[in-house]
Amino acid sequence: TVVDDHAGQVLGPITLAPDASANYSGSYIPTETPSTNIVLASGTDAINADTVTATASATCTVPVGGEGCTPGYWKQSQHFGNWTTYSPGQQFDDVFEDAFPGMTLLEVLSQGGGGLKALGRHTVAALLNGASADVAFAFSDAQVIAKFNDVFEGSKSDYNTLKDELAAENERGCPLGRAT
Repeated sequence: TVVDDHAGQVLGPITLAPDASANYSGSYIPTETPSTNIVLASGTDAINADTVTATASATCTVPVGGEGCTPGYWKQSQHFGNWTTYSPGQQFDDVFEDAFPGMTLLEVLSQGGGGLKALGRHTVAALLNGASADVAFAFSDAQVIAKFNDVFEGSKSDYNTLKDELAAENERGCPLGRAT
């Protein structure tokens, strides 16, 4: 009998002659990355009646992401209808560590400047990309929150490193159009 941890029993029970073999192939859609598929084959030795098992596994990493909308997209009022989970008037510190006291997500998204301000812009854009079911973004909104909170209060170098990472993902190409 062959049991796949994703598909259940996929082969057997069957009877094989000594030194014979049977092939199994299958597929599944991973729900996370990396994803490991484990197949367990078991049977009874025809000579000694002992249970014999063999396990095989394969791990694959599925690329995620490939889409992202820029801060410039998210700050435009005609796109506010594409904000999900979060709203333009929501306080930044309702979501993240309080790096921008008294500022809304939209205000942080709209500010100019480098360092922490640039990180703030790209963090809010990444948050909105990660929360959108219509954007195949590299990170979930929860991951974006954790990434920002991990570097705040850090150095300018820490801010720029994360800003560059988020900017690269935010600039992959926006699949969203004008909100209706």
